Amino acid sequence: MEKGLVIKSLSNRYTVRTDNDEYICKPRGLFRKEGFKPLCGDRVIFEITDSSCKEGYIYSIEERKNLLIRPPVANIDTVVIVFSVNSPVWDELLVDLLVLACYSNDIEPVLCINKSDLASKEEIRNILYQYSKSGCRIVTTDAKHNNGLGDLKSLLTGKISVFAGQSGAGKSTLINSLTNTRIMQTGTLSDRIERGKNTTRHCELLSFDGGYIADTPGFSKFDPGLLQPDAIMSMYTDFNPYRKMCRFNDCKHINEKNCAVINAVEKGEIPIERHNRYKIIYNMSKEALKIRRGY
Repeated sequence: MEKGLVIKSLSNRYTVRTDNDEYICKPRGLFRKEGFKPLCGDRVIFEITDSSCKEGYIYSIEERKNLLIRPPVANIDTVVIVFSVNSPVWDELLVDLLVLACYSNDIEPVLCINKSDLASKEEIRNILYQYSKSGCRIVTTDAKHNNGLGDLKSLLTGKISVFAGQSGAGKSTLINSLTNTRIMQTGTLSDRIERGKNTTRHCELLSFDGGYIADTPGFSKFDPGLLQPDAIMSMYTDFNPYRKMCRFNDCKHINEKNCAVINAVEKGEIPIERHNRYKIIYNMSKEALKIRRGY
């Protein structure tokens, strides 16, 4: 038996890479019967059935540390959340939701402010201020002119990475620039609806600096209903230094009296924009939980 990494899937055939070679493998029928199938990023045990044709048969999948449905990738280390300031105008709520999606799946989020040539220094400083205590790594890039790519590259070395974020923010251009390829098709931004015309069709892992980049831009939305309301509080690391100073142990940091988090917001120690988005997401999650419970 051999061990390898699934780097591509196509029509129930999986390309598995070992330290020495690549094999086209079929999965055992039990996977389909159980409604379970290999994903890009899976580490698998397989048997070589034809060494000359580089073919094999996947017998088992090692335990995953995480997985995403869109794109279908497992064992992700990093998600690069790409957004621009003005083209399109950045969706602050979406950025926070994607950060929460990462934290809830044990994935490191990296915030990438792309198209920096179209933003003022003041606009970029405002974003850096809002996320300075979020626990996220932040990079500023201009993929079109190959600026800032070195900083981003250093955060992806040796990791399995996925790109996510708003349509039209330049995810495909970033991947092309980083990998020095044109494997990702890019589209122009529609002036009428300000959404990118992405034409990605499949998921494959591209070798990159000791790791891999998924050749799909990833997900561009996240349902807050997938999160437990109280879990959201701990994911806002900006609040952590203040949470234990609240008057009530079960403080939600929404509108409670003597809330240390709210006091920090009023003093400018926590950006009010971050707190406002927290309240929106918390309430959305709470409403979704009520619907699931039926009351």
